[in-house]
Amino acid sequence: MALVTAVMAAGVLRFEWGPHLLLFVYWVESGVAAGRSALQSLFAELPPSEAYRPRGTRMPFPLESLADVRGGVRLGSWLPPVYPRNVPYVLLAVLPLAAFWPLAGLLLTGAVAPFVSEFAPPETLALAVLTVVVDQTARFVGWLRSGAYESTAATGGNTRTYLGLVFVLAVVAPLAINGAEATGVGRVGLGLAVVGARVGYDLVERRHSEWVKSVVFSGETVGDERPVETPDSEPVASFKSDRRGTFTAAVISGVIASVLGLMLFPVLFGGLVGLVVGGEILGAPSGRVIGAAAGVTAVVGVRVLVELVVGWVVSGHVVYHIYPDAVVAHNELTGAAQWSVHRDEISDVTTSSDLFAAVLPAWYDTLKLSTVGGETHKLGYFGDVDSAARLLGGEGAG
Repeated sequence: MALVTAVMAAGVLRFEWGPHLLLFVYWVESGVAAGRSALQSLFAELPPSEAYRPRGTRMPFPLESLADVRGGVRLGSWLPPVYPRNVPYVLLAVLPLAAFWPLAGLLLTGAVAPFVSEFAPPETLALAVLTVVVDQTARFVGWLRSGAYESTAATGGNTRTYLGLVFVLAVVAPLAINGAEATGVGRVGLGLAVVGARVGYDLVERRHSEWVKSVVFSGETVGDERPVETPDSEPVASFKSDRRGTFTAAVISGVIASVLGLMLFPVLFGGLVGLVVGGEILGAPSGRVIGAAAGVTAVVGVRVLVELVVGWVVSGHVVYHIYPDAVVAHNELTGAAQWSVHRDEISDVTTSSDLFAAVLPAWYDTLKLSTVGGETHKLGYFGDVDSAARLLGGEGAG
């Protein structure tokens, strides 16, 4: 904080930085800080509360399945594990900011609204941006070294609070500065006032780290997670999921999800944009058809890519262990058991019978376990589901 304050004050006094330029620097800082907060959230070890769980009906992406993944993935020996279950909470937090942050930058530079009469960034602006990046990097490294990730959950909401801060920077502060300039307040005085306001915000955030979170969430963000019980004995048999089945299922799910539900609107919008652009570049009518098809394909392709990544994490590395008294699904990527079912609680075992399973090879087959408590678990995709069904005493096994 002292480094950033000193550089900003020196910019006002030595390099003649104006208050609008300082607001632009703080806009850059808010984006970098939000990215740091989101990155930190990926390392949070504690399980998020069920109250903040993403629901499939609210988002057109498979966030709910990622939120169920147990365990973490270590990207380097010097880093703590990254937890896939935190990704949905991070996305839900940063998406609103990602939508408004670029617009705020256009407001600050006068590209959208005349808040700034002239924006000519000086060469010394690079010094201010570098200072911000160094400060945020130091905060991230310090956070890792302190081990704070061991006592946090990914639903802290810190990234969402930057949305309000960016609004103040882009709308409220420029209007206030313009009003002060109209009354005769000089550049140096306004610049130092902006630096002082930033220092005041930092002090409040450091002394009361929970106040920011309280304006977003009203309850506790850390939830409970029951451990998965695994038998001490050796499994009777193990069935490893076939990644060809995972890949195919992801493609099918991505295409179907693109034409059903909320994703249909982005698909139609992509087709409309492609139609207009294709007509301008290639000419009508063939250019419009090609452009519309390309726009639709691009949006559907992105949706399929998301499904592929999620499928690779959720089911691409799962091994199903059948014990004398239990069935356990173990994810080798995250190194953790995902679920466990006592065999005496299984009420029904059925093999896959949907349309795609009927026309695709055996590596697409799945097995569904139903319990007396009403729970269902899917085992797939692997080519010998009939063997697993017979081992579990299922009906209809071939």
